[in-house]
Amino acid sequence: MTRFLMLLFFFAPAVLAQGTLEVIPLRHRTVEQVLPVLRPLLEPGGVMSGQSNQLIVRTSARNLADIRAALNAIDTPARRLTISVRFDSLGEATRGGVEAGGTVSSRGSRIEARIEDTRTLREDRVDQRVQVLEGGRALISTGESRPLRQHQVVRTPGGTVISDTTVVQETATGFEVVPRLSGSTVFLEIAPQRQSFASGDPGAIQAERAVSTVSGRLGQWIELGGTGGTSASGERGILSARELRTSESRRIWVKVEELRN
Repeated sequence: MTRFLMLLFFFAPAVLAQGTLEVIPLRHRTVEQVLPVLRPLLEPGGVMSGQSNQLIVRTSARNLADIRAALNAIDTPARRLTISVRFDSLGEATRGGVEAGGTVSSRGSRIEARIEDTRTLREDRVDQRVQVLEGGRALISTGESRPLRQHQVVRTPGGTVISDTTVVQETATGFEVVPRLSGSTVFLEIAPQRQSFASGDPGAIQAERAVSTVSGRLGQWIELGGTGGTSASGERGILSARELRTSESRRIWVKVEELRN
């Protein structure tokens, strides 16, 4: 009896340090949906896992009370959302030039100059929208296709064989997204992609893609990223000068709105 009391005396602090083991049934959400939100609340030394529709937690009583309060706030019926993604592309080209000419005679000289200044704007926008339940995964994709003629030359022991084939070239524009909500703040895992046929090169495809984890307010546009650049070229002569400046910027935006009955 004395030996048992001594063993209990030595092991009791270790058992207490492990905290209370609690199995909490989930009502509306899955384990995969609640774990990413609750794990940051777990104090050092605590353990949290899940099985089926049950959350298993071992931690102190005070920390367990905090976790239960957070779980009550998120273990609610999933909200229906509309997710909009916008691809913006803006291009600008400015062309300028000066060309001079004239005549010289005994009566004097006459110089004529012609100045050219043109500006071209190009704006392209693609909007896509999909509905999804909070915590669910949604995918939307649209695309274009065109025939592409390929010329192939093959050298064989019997001579050169020339063949022409036609293949179908395709582009895809869309996004994959997983939204999670905390009050009026939305957390997104999103991967948008936009592809388009390059002008002037029959076999080339322009592509832009962004993989992001972002957060923002419901109903507001959130910028996921963008690219931009400028270039300039020109030529000069004795009586003329020409210059071409181009700039292009691409932006990707996302907005999440709640659908209410």
